[in-house]
Amino acid sequence: MARGTKENPTLKQQRAIQLLYTEVTRPTGKSIVQILKDAGYAEESARQWTNIMAGLRPHLKPALDWMEIHRQKVMAKMDEHLEYATYDELRKSLASLTEAIQLLGGKPTANIAISAEVRHRIDELIED
Repeated sequence: MARGTKENPTLKQQRAIQLLYTEVTRPTGKSIVQILKDAGYAEESARQWTNIMAGLRPHLKPALDWMEIHRQKVMAKMDEHLEYATYDELRKSLASLTEAIQLLGGKPTANIAISAEVRHRIDELIED
């Protein structure tokens, strides 16, 4: 557990975790800043979300572990469905799970040369 991280999340952290889970499972397009503000964090604290996320990550581990396992299952299913129309759904699912794991887990992307579209989305999240 990170230094200074309590064993149990605070009430504000619990709200943030719940809102993050909701955004990952049913995306509404909210930025991390907006999610943290909705959880009760001050505007300035929410804009500097990296410190908040560092405190949340240990409490997100069970969800991250599940997402990683589910991601592996989706990847295995992709091989089985290469010739079917549902391949696109699996691809989108894989991309969504990968993005969520990176976002919540603080992991860097595997591909350093990210596309301009992804950079634009990241910039939008940071600016909000």
